[in-house]
Amino acid sequence: MKLGIGLYRHQLGDRHFRFARQCGATHLVVHLVDYFRKADASNPVITQPTGGIWGWGHSGDPDDPAWSVEAMLDQRRRIESHGLKFHAEENLDPAIWHDVLLAGPKRDEQLARIQQIIRNLGAAGVEILGYNFSLAGVYGHSKKAHLLIALGIITLILSTIIIGYGTWLKGGGPAH
Repeated sequence: MKLGIGLYRHQLGDRHFRFARQCGATHLVVHLVDYFRKADASNPVITQPTGGIWGWGHSGDPDDPAWSVEAMLDQRRRIESHGLKFHAEENLDPAIWHDVLLAGPKRDEQLARIQQIIRNLGAAGVEILGYNFSLAGVYGHSKKAHLLIALGIITLILSTIIIGYGTWLKGGGPAH
């Protein structure tokens, strides 16, 4: 088993590498997508990149040099200098693939870019590319989502109580 930790792009530095090692991690899952590119009060760098009312962060630089072999090799060397391994890239920037998902006019161009990034990852020795082709982002990263989950749980509990009470009223009695 390998113990890894995920780090966002702004966390790819000595301080966070030392923290990962202190936690016993040997491998990193790196987020090269810069979700905090437009950090502000609604999308602070210190938290999950929720982008405030706009959802999952503000990315959007399809020509970002971070995806080059040279940049990934440099990142890998920095990571390895701390006794860690750049094991996986977590995701691709939606700006790179949105027309692939939506069959838009840049679909073929974006597919070619994705293929090149996969080759670059391989050339840099990064073994895994995780991806989530969802324009909606990752569910559960907002205060509203937590409220909706809580309301859903409360609704489920109340429904169970009401159904159980209805069964009891019909003569079913309490469950044995």
